[in-house]
Amino acid sequence: MIMLNECAAIYAGGVFGEISELYVLPKLRSRGTAGALIQEAVDLGCSRKWNRLEVGAPNQPEWKRTFDFYIRSGFDEVGPRLRKIL
Repeated sequence: MIMLNECAAIYAGGVFGEISELYVLPKLRSRGTAGALIQEAVDLGCSRKWNRLEVGAPNQPEWKRTFDFYIRSGFDEVGPRLRKIL
């Protein structure tokens, strides 16, 4: 399952996509499923003229495997995200 949001920002140069969730059932992991979902997101983004695809960096070192997956999938580390709970 992948959840995408279409966003817009000056820093991004216009419209871009954001992955808010990516989840693969444990029994289906390590079979290329997550990579296929990322490729579908890239294809959708290209068709919608997104400038980029972003994902929040998971906490380290707890989520190192997830972080490494995104790096292998062509994402660049650009810094952490901050939040304020309302």
